[in-house]
Amino acid sequence: MSGSSSSKLNVAVIGATGNLGPSIVKAFLNLRPEAISRVIVLTRNPKSENAKALEMLGAEMVQINGPSMQEAAASGVKVYFPSEYGVDHRYGPQNHVWFNEKERHSSAARNEAPGQLKVIKLYIGMFTEIIFSPFFGLDNKSGVYTSLGLGTSDKKVAITSTADIGAAIARLSTLAVADPQSVPDDVRISGDNKSWNELADIVGRATGKTIKVVEEPVEGADDKDGEDLPALARLNFARGAVDFSKDNDNELVNPGQKYWTWKTTEVYARDVLAKQ
Repeated sequence: MSGSSSSKLNVAVIGATGNLGPSIVKAFLNLRPEAISRVIVLTRNPKSENAKALEMLGAEMVQINGPSMQEAAASGVKVYFPSEYGVDHRYGPQNHVWFNEKERHSSAARNEAPGQLKVIKLYIGMFTEIIFSPFFGLDNKSGVYTSLGLGTSDKKVAITSTADIGAAIARLSTLAVADPQSVPDDVRISGDNKSWNELADIVGRATGKTIKVVEEPVEGADDKDGEDLPALARLNFARGAVDFSKDNDNELVNPGQKYWTWKTTEVYARDVLAKQ
């Protein structure tokens, strides 16, 4: 994002045609014309169906393989969000190439233009749209939710929708451009925080199905660190490392839900899961 506190902002989004990108683009488009001048999608394929859909909404398409951090800093970019949008890997066991690469990239970005480029790492826990999967122990088809370790089915997990993530990025961008010190370098948000027992109750009521919660032994799970990302995520769930309920920046981003209403798992279960 480039601009100044006294001018409208220009926004460039890389990866805008993926799972999260469209929600980010739409959130910035919703701020036009008061705060945003241009929303630019940097894409390898501007002719893709997703790219065309965003162009129809008002985004500009620019074909590019991906700018370097040096190019971004030199062009006057003020705020940069690296691709985080997951568990807060500053806590818990995170020996996985995916997290290691994220940390390397963020560190390089922060070292590129100290004092000029504000780099914000945004942690959201798990996407609402993907957590209900057997990969993470939530199998709606079989009606069984599985957690690792005795007593872990009451451990809460931060769960945030892609729409809320997009809205949060747009809000944090405007705050950081106006005053970089007003936004921490590391931000945690959570649209909801729920345990497996709570999710089983929510989904059961929404779908009319009986959801059984099973706790599996955690022994041996550490052996998968660095190899199996879903298994690593489940291990972090069990250790409470993805519980943002008592430590988040929701009030900074969306004080009193002034700007939008966080999408809860109850709403997702009612509007999506109940219709599957």
